Amino acid sequence: MKKLFLLILFSTLIISCNEKTQNYIDPIWDNFSFNSTVSNSNQIIIKSYDSTVTYKTVEVEFYPPTTEYKTSTKQKVKNFEAIFENAEKTGYCCCPKSSFTIHFLNQKEELDFFYVDTLEFKNKIRICEKSYQYSYIIDKQKWKEYLKEIFD
Repeated sequence: MKKLFLLILFSTLIISCNEKTQNYIDPIWDNFSFNSTVSNSNQIIIKSYDSTVTYKTVEVEFYPPTTEYKTSTKQKVKNFEAIFENAEKTGYCCCPKSSFTIHFLNQKEELDFFYVDTLEFKNKIRICEKSYQYSYIIDKQKWKEYLKEIFD
């Protein structure tokens, strides 16, 4: 009985430490975590920062925002998901040049926040998880249209 228990324990450890298994599980968890955050939010606040001041740092939230966009309805929170159609998900992203932050709230509690790099690409932006573990690359035009929608 003891040998069977040890065999199961070691098998579980080997499978859970297998890099291929981990590479398969991480993207699923990241997507679930992100989608869960968005669906549990009832408000999104997007803060814009002066990139001439913040281009040397990643953590822009320590600077005063130049503009603040807030969703006014739950529908505008749901519309946020639409900008991720055809998004490219990437792995670890070191040092994005953030010019925006996205804060997801439920009532007044902040669920999570992401950095937005609008400078790295000409026609795309990178929305990066706050600990840089994963990011999404989306079309810059979709981003601009969403900002316009919630600013009105």
